[in-house]
Amino acid sequence: MIGFELMAPLMFLGLVLFLLLGYPVAFSLAANGLLFGIVGIQLGHFDFALLQALPDRVFGIMSN
Repeated sequence: MIGFELMAPLMFLGLVLFLLLGYPVAFSLAANGLLFGIVGIQLGHFDFALLQALPDRVFGIMSN
């Protein structure tokens, strides 16, 4: 099982991989965050309710 100490290096490598594939930085950061958020939920590191708050946060940022 992947521990907390491996998640940060794996996220960095995932971001580098997305960028090397040619995706823009903003899309790479968003995709990397969502991908590892789902991995974290599946591994039991945090609750699904944190991901459910995402639309409200995006709307708040856009309306600011």
